[in-house]
Amino acid sequence: ERHAAIQRVHEDSYTGMIRDAMARAPLFLDYGDTYATPQSYESAMAAVGGTLAVTQAIQQGDSIQGFALVRPPGHHANQNQAGGFCLFNNIAVAARTMQNHGYAKVAIVDFDVHHGNGTEDIFYEDPSVLFISTHQWGIYPGSGHKHEIGRDPAEGTTLNVPLPAYSGDRAFASIYERIIQPALDRFKPDFMLVSAGFDAHWSDPLANLQLSTTGYHALAQKLALSAEQHCGGKIAFVLEGGYDPEALADNVGAVLYALAGQDLPDDRLGPAPIDEPNVDGLLEELRSIHSL
Repeated sequence: ERHAAIQRVHEDSYTGMIRDAMARAPLFLDYGDTYATPQSYESAMAAVGGTLAVTQAIQQGDSIQGFALVRPPGHHANQNQAGGFCLFNNIAVAARTMQNHGYAKVAIVDFDVHHGNGTEDIFYEDPSVLFISTHQWGIYPGSGHKHEIGRDPAEGTTLNVPLPAYSGDRAFASIYERIIQPALDRFKPDFMLVSAGFDAHWSDPLANLQLSTTGYHALAQKLALSAEQHCGGKIAFVLEGGYDPEALADNVGAVLYALAGQDLPDDRLGPAPIDEPNVDGLLEELRSIHSL
């Protein structure tokens, strides 16, 4: 089933290239940092399988929500190119698989600190998938401009929120209220997926956004509420980035508390250490671009 699911997103020649490259590993699969060992193909297949196990449990009624704790991540991989540590696009495969099971309209919210360029590429001309990405502007992979909005007939179903450095809890609360919620209300998804990267935490070494663990808990609560409003609570989170192990553990836990309907018992890492910039102007411009 994994192979059939992957074929809905990735070209057969690309999948074969990844598999065949294992005989020459260790090697790089792109021109940057996507390093592969002899076990990387099986690891990537396991990540797809773990993601599909979660969405299958929801589809079969065993649960209405879940979290796929998988690596390698996926959101930088497009139909025929690895990138950013990603081999197969786990969340795109899940989206296509859920559509194959009758969930016609799928919304993907990506709160990784890096733009989900692979996911955007895959669905850029597809009006049946709403893709919303919050990310720090000006870092890898250099995409995710506010005027990247999808291409006919999908114009308006790609929504990028490129944030200045040091945006944090206050910015994300406003983004949800003024951008994410109205976009979901208009789209009315049948199923929700979340590219859950935790490298937007203030302690992460790879970038400079500054969500706190408390902020992740609040964001996950709101996304779960949107799922309740639009698709019977059906929502699956899929792990993407996050490179401070202590923060990663806390932030994954914060999402799980939110999905369980429980308060966060403790934010031991505390709030962000730097004041946030004002993002009101950016959000109003995005509301205008997307007629929200």
